[in-house]
Amino acid sequence: MFNSFCAYRFPDENKIQLFKGNLTEGICEGFVIAPFDLSEHNPVSIVSLHECDWSELSGIIQFCDDSASLFEFPHESTTRKQHKKEVESIIEELDGNPEKKTIAAKVILRNQSIDLPETFVRLCKEFPSSFIFAFHTPVTGGWIGASPELLLDCDQGILHTYALAGTRPADSEGDWDKKNINEQRIVERYISRCFEKWGLKPECSPTATCKAGKVEHLLTRICADTSERITDLLLFLKDLSPTPALCGLPKEESKERINRLENFNRGYYGGFCGPFKSPSRFSFYVNLRSVRFDKTRWCMFAGGGITPASDPDAEWIETERKAAGIIKNLQFVSQL
Repeated sequence: MFNSFCAYRFPDENKIQLFKGNLTEGICEGFVIAPFDLSEHNPVSIVSLHECDWSELSGIIQFCDDSASLFEFPHESTTRKQHKKEVESIIEELDGNPEKKTIAAKVILRNQSIDLPETFVRLCKEFPSSFIFAFHTPVTGGWIGASPELLLDCDQGILHTYALAGTRPADSEGDWDKKNINEQRIVERYISRCFEKWGLKPECSPTATCKAGKVEHLLTRICADTSERITDLLLFLKDLSPTPALCGLPKEESKERINRLENFNRGYYGGFCGPFKSPSRFSFYVNLRSVRFDKTRWCMFAGGGITPASDPDAEWIETERKAAGIIKNLQFVSQL
């Protein structure tokens, strides 16, 4: 009897991979799911994967029980007033230091039942260059999303990742502003230093603009030859995740601030997920632009990087743009 499922489609590919399996703790061969805070909770893996098709799972959302999940489902949406208060508090606590940032997130909650297959297909069409994922387990609950951000990929000993940060409306003209450029550089430096800590020599590409639905970001590709220097993958991932693009910098200071100021627990939002074959072959993507669901409701998470140069009203508008691209593609089960 299988108790979990996962589906995913890699960026710029057409094949949808759909599996059912059983859940186990840790990083194991199968589909790995990790929470936002790896210092508090370990990843889990869906193992013993068996291929299946949507006809087997088309009604699964009607049976998705969230009562045993590790993290409580949010109770209410974040209001604009709450978000503004959080952003203002963060700006005050950063005390003008341009090398510090904290990610402020919000949640949008609705009482509707998602049509999982239809939503997945819509996301694949709308976001061809994103990692499209969906999963449900007794521990994690149900999630679906279109992630533009690779956390870490390994193929034959070569590590690949992105430094992705900064946000503006898609197809904007002109140069990026200093606030967004600095935000992206913070992430790039952090990832490079994580690599160097483990004896790796990161190679960074020129920074380019990357479109993701209604918004675009600054992206730098980073790679390194592991040469078997990573002896403990989970420990390496704890150093790397969450990156400043999902949490902030300094990391522990930002996590404490997030836990204190946000009106919900992020759970698996800002963590990562993806297929794992072996320590030299895996692909983990950040869980963002994502929706958590159970059989009667869903909630959408969206965040943005707050620096001393941030404007609270502009930050709210940024989260609205990020959420809109996903929400407009959600399909719902008709309530007769």
